[in-house]
Amino acid sequence: ERVRAFYAAAGVEADVSPFFTDMAKRIGRAHLVVSRSGASTVSEIAVIGRPAILVPYPYALDHDQAANAARIEAAGGAIVVKQAELSPTRLAGLIEGLATDAARAAGMAAAARATGIPDAARLLADLVESMSRPTSAA
Repeated sequence: ERVRAFYAAAGVEADVSPFFTDMAKRIGRAHLVVSRSGASTVSEIAVIGRPAILVPYPYALDHDQAANAARIEAAGGAIVVKQAELSPTRLAGLIEGLATDAARAAGMAAAARATGIPDAARLLADLVESMSRPTSAA
């Protein structure tokens, strides 16, 4: 409720929930994504191509969310903020900075999209199939 109230007080229209089942659809409609950085979410951000502010879950096993976020950040598609360094004021500043700089947001979206692999499922299936074929002794 605090997050909803914060966005409302700032005049920002936002859907706030601990979990969404239709992330790809929501990311596709968004101008900016503010999210944790789970593998599926980061993959969807990349394939769809949206600028993002990512806050990796600090207690994730092997810090995998930080690793997920680092790749898209290195490409220029996301801003990554450690949870311990996040405050309402900092988040508001980051959102405002992207909302008022369309060129930067568009550049981040393009950079995010460049990291995506839209046909990853097919490529993985092809790899698995090729590995399951018997090899000929030559």
